[in-house]
Amino acid sequence: MLVTMAANLPSDGELDALVLEVDQQLRTLQAGPAAAFPGVKGLRAGPEGLPAAPDQQALIEKVTGAPFETFWQKYLRYLRKDLCLPGGLLYEQWHRWKDLEKKSAVRVSYAWLAAMGIPTASLAPVAVAATVFLLNVALKVGIDAVCEGCKPEGEAPDGPQKKTSGKKSKSE
Repeated sequence: MLVTMAANLPSDGELDALVLEVDQQLRTLQAGPAAAFPGVKGLRAGPEGLPAAPDQQALIEKVTGAPFETFWQKYLRYLRKDLCLPGGLLYEQWHRWKDLEKKSAVRVSYAWLAAMGIPTASLAPVAVAATVFLLNVALKVGIDAVCEGCKPEGEAPDGPQKKTSGKKSKSE
């Protein structure tokens, strides 16, 4: 899916600059006291919600004109295809190294945001903000909070299931 959007993706140099912004914003967010950032309620991951990233959320709301929660639910539908399902770039990275490469996360965010119709002039700052929010969630509550309830298309829901390690057995 991302290959078809490759022509619209930033160059490696531009991606590197965006990653530097992600690093800086994530460091600032992680350095702040947790109590100063109440969780985003209604977005799962427990009664406190997901950990907030106020500056990033405000930028996304300004660009999209929608509440952050609305943006996140829409973005999450796209993101989960890459992060939570086999074959996705971020899925493969997470299952191989238990880590997400920031450059890949920015690239994936940029492509999905373009698919969502975010204006071209706003893609870079929104990709940085969405990536910072995603990585903050991954660091504080884990990938499982993002992938909770995610199943491949066409798979019949058969009630709540407990996930184990998520790794395939040798017979699969």
